[in-house]
Amino acid sequence: MIARTLGLWTVAGAFVAAVIDGMRSIAASQVVTTSSFAAWSELAPSSLGALRGVVEGRIGAAAWTATTGTVLALPTWALLAIIGALLIALGRKRVAPIGVVP
Repeated sequence: MIARTLGLWTVAGAFVAAVIDGMRSIAASQVVTTSSFAAWSELAPSSLGALRGVVEGRIGAAAWTATTGTVLALPTWALLAIIGALLIALGRKRVAPIGVVP
């Protein structure tokens, strides 16, 4: 239940991020997307720095470069939607097989 709730909140955050990018695109008369790295560095730069320290300390600097180059380069709404969908799928109720009484 907790995973589904967090997933729904994350999907709601993805919708808000998509609306913000949409408003910026309309104002600029071109498609504007905010990368996850840019959004995270604006909202919580200390936690981004802490994550960088953990990743570089435990895995290496190449892992941080690969992470920022692939995962954090995604638009904010896309990354939040993926994380939310995974959380919702993780928290869904399992269907009993046919013929098995719980």
